[in-house]
Amino acid sequence: MDRANNQKDSAADKRVGDRPPGVVLDLRWLILTLVVLSVLATLGNSLITAYRVQRDALVEHALQSNSAYAAKVASSLSEFIRSAQSHLHYGAVELGKEWGNAKELRAEAMRLQKQDADFNSIAIVDVDARVLEAYPDTLQIIGSRLHSDAVQNAIEARRPFISPAYKSAAGNLVVFVSEPIYDSSNRYVGIIGGSIYLQQDNALHTLISRHFYHTGTFAFVADQDRHLLYHPEASRIGETLGWSKTVDAALRGESGSMEVPNYKGIPMLAGYAQVPGAGWAVVAQQPREVSLAPLKTLMDNVILGMVPAALIGFVLMWWGALLICRPLHQLSSIAGQLSAPQATEKLHHVKAWYREAFSIRQAMLTSVQLLQAKIGRLNQQAFTDPLTGLANRRAMDEELLGLEQAGRTYSVLSLDIDHFKKVNDTFGHDKGDLAIKQVAATLASYSRTGDLACRAGGEEFLLILPDTDLDSANLIAERIRQAIATSDIPGVGRITASIGVATCAQAPTPADVVLKQADECLYRAKQSGRNRVESCLASTLQSAGPE
Repeated sequence: MDRANNQKDSAADKRVGDRPPGVVLDLRWLILTLVVLSVLATLGNSLITAYRVQRDALVEHALQSNSAYAAKVASSLSEFIRSAQSHLHYGAVELGKEWGNAKELRAEAMRLQKQDADFNSIAIVDVDARVLEAYPDTLQIIGSRLHSDAVQNAIEARRPFISPAYKSAAGNLVVFVSEPIYDSSNRYVGIIGGSIYLQQDNALHTLISRHFYHTGTFAFVADQDRHLLYHPEASRIGETLGWSKTVDAALRGESGSMEVPNYKGIPMLAGYAQVPGAGWAVVAQQPREVSLAPLKTLMDNVILGMVPAALIGFVLMWWGALLICRPLHQLSSIAGQLSAPQATEKLHHVKAWYREAFSIRQAMLTSVQLLQAKIGRLNQQAFTDPLTGLANRRAMDEELLGLEQAGRTYSVLSLDIDHFKKVNDTFGHDKGDLAIKQVAATLASYSRTGDLACRAGGEEFLLILPDTDLDSANLIAERIRQAIATSDIPGVGRITASIGVATCAQAPTPADVVLKQADECLYRAKQSGRNRVESCLASTLQSAGPE
């Protein structure tokens, strides 16, 4: 009964041992999950990278465009101011020649106002700020004295002058551009000035509106006192601006672009420049959101276009995962039954269609064959020499067979104790066995990891050196020979040994051929006086011994 219980416990333990501990995930799900996560991560990273690159490109393009736009507007305004001042200068020269001639004053005022429509009105003022002539007549200011700071500053300047925005005597928000008048005696007699009405249709409006606008882009102009001279929102013209990085930079004479919030806190992509000759600031800007609107549409289209491809890709990945995992799943099922008689047949039925699965199947087939072969051999033979503890002839044969099948380079040392029969006859078999053991110990001590020291029989030994060329094998053999020759054996004294070395450097070479070469080299060592090392590779013969 105890025996039956033990058998049940053993079976139960086996069933428990067959189950992997913890949560076991299916390889198909692992592969699919890994692939899906990798694809999603790659696509996500690609989309994010593409979005950032396109965003930065759009922002940079908008900044450069707005900077160029502001510079173009500033250049146009500068040309306009230069042209207007040139017209006024010509008029001032002509008036200086006819100063005091009321008819000429009126004719020149009319000509300047109508010539290019640069100004909404023209006024000729003497040094006492009294209006001598004005056009159009609707102003009704002839004979009156002007008290505005702009006119007073223009008179005092005695040079070309451009005023900040101010309220005129007629109640208009204007910019006053003037030129000094000198009579024929070069006496300063007054100024001629043109007014630009900022809140009416004027040359500034016409000039700026001619320029091309990007979607959502607009420009505004401010004077040195930060008064708005032009703005698309007419109600803001004349407004005094608060702190503005772009306006401040332009008023300092700088030009460029930057991203700044507007007075409502909306991020804007702005370009700025100064109007040469007038000192005004021109700012062209566009809401950042408007600049990036095409990017949102583009990314939406890209994502929508990816959905069908992603669905098809997931289906293909699922099918591929099943196809890849099927042979591995079959092999894993067979792995726990390698000792079964039908294991080899089952392995042959696995369709290992890719290299890794094929390699695993071949390895499992080899394992099954080796396992079954080793079990059979181990039941019949032992691999250790009982006297020396070295490998015996069978172990040697298996090692050589493995090296031969693997096609590896190896060397064989064939060692024989010199005059061993004399040792036995003189000192007895016990001392002979002691000599054999000491030689075996010396051989083992000079064996490296992976080498195999064997007792081939009687006083003959073999040392198999895998992956060792002939020169290295000769060095090892000579060390062993010297160690044996210089060692004392209790009750015997010193003995010597002869060694033959053969190297298998080219595959395939049968192991028995290599052994035969080693034996022939050993025979040469014996014939040459013993206590020597003789080696051979193909038809080459080398020797080493005491000098």
